[in-house]
Amino acid sequence: MESVAFDTLTFDHPTGCKPARVTATLHLPSTSEPPFPCMVILTSSAGVQRHREHHYARALNEAGTAALIVDSFTGRGVRRTVADQTLVSAAQMEGDALAALALLRADHRIDPARIGVMGVSKGGGATLSTAIAVRQRWRNGFPHLFDLHVAICPGATTQHRDPTTHDRPIYFMLAGRDDYTPAPLAIEYAERMRAAGNRRIKVKIYSSAHHGWESVGDVFDIKDAENWSGCRNFIEDDGRHFVPAAGLTFSEPEYQAWARHHCVTLGARAGGGTVALKQRATADLLEFLALEGFAPRWTARRSAGIKGL
Repeated sequence: MESVAFDTLTFDHPTGCKPARVTATLHLPSTSEPPFPCMVILTSSAGVQRHREHHYARALNEAGTAALIVDSFTGRGVRRTVADQTLVSAAQMEGDALAALALLRADHRIDPARIGVMGVSKGGGATLSTAIAVRQRWRNGFPHLFDLHVAICPGATTQHRDPTTHDRPIYFMLAGRDDYTPAPLAIEYAERMRAAGNRRIKVKIYSSAHHGWESVGDVFDIKDAENWSGCRNFIEDDGRHFVPAAGLTFSEPEYQAWARHHCVTLGARAGGGTVALKQRATADLLEFLALEGFAPRWTARRSAGIKGL
């Protein structure tokens, strides 16, 4: 594991223009030779966790894929954003991911044509933002794009009016019993992206799973969680939010204030994962990456009948 630090990318968005220096850990496979495909891993609002981000990094390394876990919180003096999602915005995490992409494309150990991004919950929402074409116009000439996107239980209450993407593969991994980032909204977003021209989208729903299934054990209440699942809105091409329930269009600050007064609730459930579910979901992830050429050793493991992770 190698620690790296870099300056975030800032762009023309009200919550994505604050400079910051963030840290990340680069995890490289030990059983194959570079250059490696690589996945940038963005965190949930709970921050970097051993059972989640580090779990995925280990699984990726075993499949022959490098992993860069980005810590968007510590460098900004934040531990978690569960109780206040404005402490670090998804737009800031998007900037972190893109800055990491530029860093990796200059690293001789990484294949510059096989760099993807993935994230859980808040990180999943930021992952989807990196795929949206209109946002590329907000990035001050930043030329790079991710080659693949994996969004695990992403927040999709906020969707772009124009959901056109860059036609790169996108994998939605969703929990059927999610009351925090509900699966139906993400399914709708995936369908809208397909209708806008991207046929390289896959959706997988784990019908009995709750949000944050990487946590093995009982389902638990996150009592202080800001829950935005009832705040449906569309981002216009100029960055403003249109709220259908109100019939109004707001600037970003206006929308944040309106939502907290009208639709944000408190509390959500998470966890409830089992070892079998976690293994199955991780295997599904690696299978998707292998089909796209991002997990070179996973095909060999599967053909050899190796079921463990």
